[in-house]
Amino acid sequence: MKILLDAFPLLAPKSGVGYYTWHLLQALQQHYGGSDDFVYFYGRRFSRQIAARPPQFDAHARRALKRVFANPYRLTQPIKELVFRIGARLLKPALYHETNYVLLPFDGPQVVTVFDLSITRFPATHPRGRVQFFNDYFNRRLPRAQHILAISEFTKRELCELLQVAPERVTVTPLAAPPDFCRADDTAVRAFAQRRGLPAQFFLYVGNLEPRKNLVMLVHAYAQLLRRHGRHTPPLVLAGEATWLTDELFAAIAAERVGEHILLPGYVPEQELALWYSAATVFLYPSRYEGFGLPVLEAMATGTPVIAADAASLPEVAGDAARLVVPDDVDGWTQALEELWQDPAKRAALAAAGVQRAAQFSWTRCAQQTHAVYERVCGS
Repeated sequence: MKILLDAFPLLAPKSGVGYYTWHLLQALQQHYGGSDDFVYFYGRRFSRQIAARPPQFDAHARRALKRVFANPYRLTQPIKELVFRIGARLLKPALYHETNYVLLPFDGPQVVTVFDLSITRFPATHPRGRVQFFNDYFNRRLPRAQHILAISEFTKRELCELLQVAPERVTVTPLAAPPDFCRADDTAVRAFAQRRGLPAQFFLYVGNLEPRKNLVMLVHAYAQLLRRHGRHTPPLVLAGEATWLTDELFAAIAAERVGEHILLPGYVPEQELALWYSAATVFLYPSRYEGFGLPVLEAMATGTPVIAADAASLPEVAGDAARLVVPDDVDGWTQALEELWQDPAKRAALAAAGVQRAAQFSWTRCAQQTHAVYERVCGS
């Protein structure tokens, strides 16, 4: 079976969609590459090779377009669709899988992955151009899909409730931490911490810096902790790319006068992720809305205790292996931070539970569930 997949998300520094695309494509190739012919679409070209990292030209071009144009999709989408339409006609795949929400023009069986409906729920937390593109393309084209893949039961419920999608048209394919993702060696962690200038203890968040991640609340909760304990308080590390609408976050840091206690190392490449998690005392994920919440699972896999928001998909992912706090309860977050920081026994219990919880998820299972949908849609 020849399967055409959109690999365009691999051309940008990987975040949620990029990690999903990378690990799913690798797992599909590993388990089904001997029988299926996988072809990947990269926006301007087709290939049977999975791009390990963004080509420099593509990465720089995408950043430049986003800086110059409020809605760069108006320029790039027509070209992308023309190239895809011509290539798909020549390739004649049995099925096309769109890995990133918006289906491209295709005459044949189609499967699409939907991560969340945050743009529908919370449009104000996204750039205007992104919302406009989503509204112009996503809702209108979703009915073309023979089947939809949702990354959590929560996202499936959102699809059924907000877009009136029939439940039988949606299959849940949960994500996972990277294969063999585990706690880094103590020697490597010490060397990493020294190289990065990190103290023995710190609180860590990993993810894009954007409004729905609820980092403004986290800054206020951390500021309260700092006022209680002064210079003995571990620093807060907000590791991730400042993607959009970050003015309020930096204003909160300035207003609380905690700038010297908050580290902003920027985007974290995948090869450093296990080191960051392993070095942290507690991992924090206060997001108000997630389709899955992969960093929670990654932190658990390294044996780092987790405090996460009791919202959206996060309870489904974390189970009983994390401390869950109402997203906007500043006092509750301060208390949770204080308790785990000062209680090694509680940290150890959550860490052990987290490792067991993370082991229940795998990319092999995700690939198997995805391929079963391919077979069902193609009638094989």
